[in-house]
Amino acid sequence: MMTSLQATAPAVRRRFSADEYERMIAAGILAEDERLELIDGEIRPMSSIGSRHAACVKRLIAVLTERLGRQVIIGAQDPIRLSDDTEPQADITVLRPRDDFYAGALPCGRDVLLVVEVADASLGFDREVKLPHYAAAGIGVAWLVDLNHDVIERHARPMHGRYAEVVTLQRGETLHSPALDLSVRVEEIIG
Repeated sequence: MMTSLQATAPAVRRRFSADEYERMIAAGILAEDERLELIDGEIRPMSSIGSRHAACVKRLIAVLTERLGRQVIIGAQDPIRLSDDTEPQADITVLRPRDDFYAGALPCGRDVLLVVEVADASLGFDREVKLPHYAAAGIGVAWLVDLNHDVIERHARPMHGRYAEVVTLQRGETLHSPALDLSVRVEEIIG
């Protein structure tokens, strides 16, 4: 004899497009300040932000603003449209300047000069899921700030959905981004 649970149809996952996701936010179904992002059509919760993570993001904003000034636009925990079904919220984006500051449309991969993820609890997800999406979207450089080990991974040369070059830097070493004419010591970011 079948129980009612056995007779129930298997759960079906509903995937969403980025346009549907944005309409849900506009309609108030999802709150704008809710910690969610769209990855491969799935609405995923984001890890909560602790004080060390928040401080690192603030240091990044200060250093990047000081070094790059108004020649770029710096976004903090803002969405970027990578494909029709993927809209992550990176911790930091360094964007090409645009007069409307991206009011007309979210930035996409070609607009991003540098993307930074600050990770503690989200380290595996950021490295294995988000970074390949950044590479597939053609974002030339991504930094992964690993707060668990006090290192920063510099990912460069996107090829076939992966970064071909990965360098891990520790305290005392300097990150260089020639495209931005930028050099930053690891401890300026990690603290």
